[in-house]
Amino acid sequence: MTHAPAVLKEAEARAEEPFDVRMRRASDLLAAGDAGAAREEVSRAQELRPGDLTALALLGQAFYKLGRFDEASEAYAKVVDESPVEATPRVNLGLANLKAGRHAQAVRQLEIALDLAPDHRKAMGYLGLALLEGGDPARARPWFERAGKGGMVARCDELLARPAAALAAARGEGEWTAVEGAPVSEPESLEVVLEPDDALPAEEAGLATFALARRVRPPVQRFSVEGGRLLVRVEGDVLAREDGLLGTTGAVRLQPEMKRFRARSTGKPFGDEGRRMLRAAGSGLLVYSAGAFRLGVVELGGEGGYFVEEAVFAFDDALAYENGRVASASGPGLDLLHLRGHGQALLATAGTVLALAVAPGAPARVALGSLVGFTGALTPRLAPLAVPLAADAARSALEPLVVELDGDGFALVDAGPAR
Repeated sequence: MTHAPAVLKEAEARAEEPFDVRMRRASDLLAAGDAGAAREEVSRAQELRPGDLTALALLGQAFYKLGRFDEASEAYAKVVDESPVEATPRVNLGLANLKAGRHAQAVRQLEIALDLAPDHRKAMGYLGLALLEGGDPARARPWFERAGKGGMVARCDELLARPAAALAAARGEGEWTAVEGAPVSEPESLEVVLEPDDALPAEEAGLATFALARRVRPPVQRFSVEGGRLLVRVEGDVLAREDGLLGTTGAVRLQPEMKRFRARSTGKPFGDEGRRMLRAAGSGLLVYSAGAFRLGVVELGGEGGYFVEEAVFAFDDALAYENGRVASASGPGLDLLHLRGHGQALLATAGTVLALAVAPGAPARVALGSLVGFTGALTPRLAPLAVPLAADAARSALEPLVVELDGDGFALVDAGPAR
């Protein structure tokens, strides 16, 4: 009984712990091999941020280590839904499906992962294993070869040299289990991947191990949004905001970017102080905290679009850009950024981006603080939300502004809280 107050105080203190503390404890428990306790700790963290991708990814790892592959797949599938252009979540989802014996689903996810990251050697090996266990050694062989798995190449050759066995395997006949000599690995962390070669001898455990386990690796693609962190690979030039920038690595030079109009610099800063757009040149990496924003990559594919300037966090220098403004007589105007060409842009929104179809004679009207951008032959103008029944200039001036888009195309709308 004498310990009850202390126990209650400890419980109250844990209940008030911030999200980051709960996540750090969950990660440490998982690293220590206590996947059950890690799962419970992640669940506590999710009470504070139910949709956090880092928590979902860590939950997937905990379920995976517990052998609960269906639940691991469900967690990873949610991460994939929110980060469809990231390779790591798809590799993890493919791996969980592979362990669950869903070979076709595993193959699908791993193929997409390799489309996103063609040099992902682990994904090559997993894809080979999924194909082999699914009964297709002929398709599995080149993936093992590319992954440098000589023993598995030989295993495929052995099966292919026995036509009857190969035919039965290709038809899915008989029992196929994990192939000896090709153990299925652990899922990859969304934050940092610790390769087996990085492991230090036990006598070297300490600060070096701590740092090595948290080493940030350059992404294959230009933009990588993972675990609440944004990595921007700098090869040549890229434009990115300064807010949330934690640091840089490599030979990267940063300088403020000026706005452009008709292919010429206006001499006016691109973005306000604290949210300036910076031009990063050279070769290296920009490391950001993603903060409260939801970051999403848009591939323009040679097309053009207009975006609210504040909603654009970064974009390839390969894209041509021009700054513009929609004026308003009754309130603040709307700063727009026109992007066109082949390359990617990174949008920062509060929620999911929705697309509203606009047709001639059927305009879309979007709250000023919720517009992300638009594409197509659309003409924007600022107008009051509601028009008074009688002419009342004073009443009209108090009406909140919306962006009215007329023509043929799509309006992109932020479904999160308005800016």
